[in-house]
Amino acid sequence: MKSLSLPISTASLHPLLSALPSAPAFALFADMFRLRLPLCTTTFNIMLRHLCSAGKPARALELLRQMPRPNAVTYNTVIAGFCSRGRVQAALDIMREMRERGGIAPNQYTYGTVISGWCKVGRVDEAVKVFDEMLTKGEVKPEAVMYNALIGGYCDQGKLDTALLYRDRMVERGVAMTVATYNLLVHALFMDGRGTEAYELVEEMGGKGLAPDVFTYNILINGHCKEGNVKKALEIFENMSRRGVRATVVTYTALIYALSKKGQVQETDKLFDEAVRRGIRPDLVLYNALINSHSTSGNIDRAFEIMGEMEKKRIAPDDVTYNTLMRGLCLLGRVDEARKLIDEMTERGIQPDLVTYNTLISGYSMKGDVKDALRIRNEMMNKGFNPTLLTYNALIQGLCKNGQGDDAENMVKEMVENGITPDDSTYISLIEGLTTEDERAIDDERLAAADAAKV
Repeated sequence: MKSLSLPISTASLHPLLSALPSAPAFALFADMFRLRLPLCTTTFNIMLRHLCSAGKPARALELLRQMPRPNAVTYNTVIAGFCSRGRVQAALDIMREMRERGGIAPNQYTYGTVISGWCKVGRVDEAVKVFDEMLTKGEVKPEAVMYNALIGGYCDQGKLDTALLYRDRMVERGVAMTVATYNLLVHALFMDGRGTEAYELVEEMGGKGLAPDVFTYNILINGHCKEGNVKKALEIFENMSRRGVRATVVTYTALIYALSKKGQVQETDKLFDEAVRRGIRPDLVLYNALINSHSTSGNIDRAFEIMGEMEKKRIAPDDVTYNTLMRGLCLLGRVDEARKLIDEMTERGIQPDLVTYNTLISGYSMKGDVKDALRIRNEMMNKGFNPTLLTYNALIQGLCKNGQGDDAENMVKEMVENGITPDDSTYISLIEGLTTEDERAIDDERLAAADAAKV
């Protein structure tokens, strides 16, 4: 712009200013300022959007307060910037400033942004306060996006009945439910084990002329996969394809995990290959699902091969990858090899987690190698992880397997003292262990009696 001799309008530069990445956009903005081009509200709004996109809402607020004529878009841009960073209280303060200092009434976008912001950080009660304030003032009519935020927030908190109550209020006010509304409730109902009600909502959705989208189908497929009903999940998958809804990486991941639980390894391979043929780029989660399929089926060498293929595509393994491989090795009794993977994880900057240690403890316990299992338990505690129900159950199982019933009983006492309630698995292992111990004692008595009779 420094060499330009022809006059140029500010408005003609707005598309370029908006399309540029932040750094060159600010360079252009500086040139415009240096050349004394008239900067209007739209110019500033574009720069505010750049600042917020760069994660600098505080700088955006400073610029807003220097503007001669901010408008609703100006305030909404900055409010959205703070909400995207989780700073919703600051966004709410700016909404108040918008009215008191700017003389601009918050609109539907303003309220929707703040309400959604509170819900995203888990403070649904604060979102309700803003929503109720909006209704009381009567300046803005509620929209589906606001109700969806509240419904989603309550679903995330496990308050499904309250979410359904807001659905009812939404309908009473004449606000039409959207596909997103249905998806939120269908997912929550499935997670709550209320599959029949979830399907009733899907039918209602179709009756209102709303077509299920890919999220709807993924929710249904994932719900059935979690129930272990793979047949139904595959039927929905086929129906999805017939209706022209393109499956995503999420779809294939859910199906592969579900099929691997059934030991249908060939089917998981076919699904993975189909996903690739359909142009889906496998991500880490999908690769982990396929690795899990081969690991749990005992084909651990193929599982390691898949990790190698994944890395060739520059997808780095994570803790889930390693934990899955460790579990596969432990199932084959190759616990020492699994133990070595911790060193490999650490070298790659992947920190072992509670699942890692519990997997090893379970592996050693299954072999009856309680000494090494306890050593891993101590190592885990030194790393700041407290034993869980799974930890204790594995150790108790190992002790019982070794005929150390008294030690197993002491382990139960320890877990109770640490605030962990034993479950069915705990008591079954303990009973089996004590029974085995009694049987051994009887066998020993019989052998002793037989030896005495010979004498």
